Amino acid sequence: MRGFSVFNLVFLAGLLIAVRVMVAGVERSGRDGTVHVRTRWAMLGGMLTLGGFVGSLTARMQASAAVRVAVTAMAVVFGIVAARVLVKRAVAMPVSDHEFDPRFELQGVPAIVVESIPASGDGFVRLPDGSGFAMPLRARSLDGAPIARGVEVGVERIDDGVAFVEAWSAIEARL
Repeated sequence: MRGFSVFNLVFLAGLLIAVRVMVAGVERSGRDGTVHVRTRWAMLGGMLTLGGFVGSLTARMQASAAVRVAVTAMAVVFGIVAARVLVKRAVAMPVSDHEFDPRFELQGVPAIVVESIPASGDGFVRLPDGSGFAMPLRARSLDGAPIARGVEVGVERIDDGVAFVEAWSAIEARL
């Protein structure tokens, strides 16, 4: 069997479903606010992709119909199980991306030093209105260099109520 076969169409359908899973995701919010992981589409994509691929290979090898059915059926089962396990594991992994870390919520926000920051100590900065910090915030230099009063700084992170800042001129120099 040469050329394009039904297995190729099955393989392409599996790839398209896999792309759908990547774009749409597998988590859905329930009516009660809980998050449910739905693996149906991922399992279907895995089943079709592996079934089509293995079926196409066995067809090109000119295997007998019984061997073709048996090997393709094993690939289909493996695709279903693998997709389910991989999705469940991926969802269970903790998110370590700093975009979701509250310490970095104000990263890049400019502030003004209202009490100078010594080389290895704390001073105070005032963040712009609307940042959630109405009072001056304790601050420490990110690189350990002293920062004078009145200097504009950029916030890198806020750890335990202490803003780690860097002079805005140093930030501009890197840009």
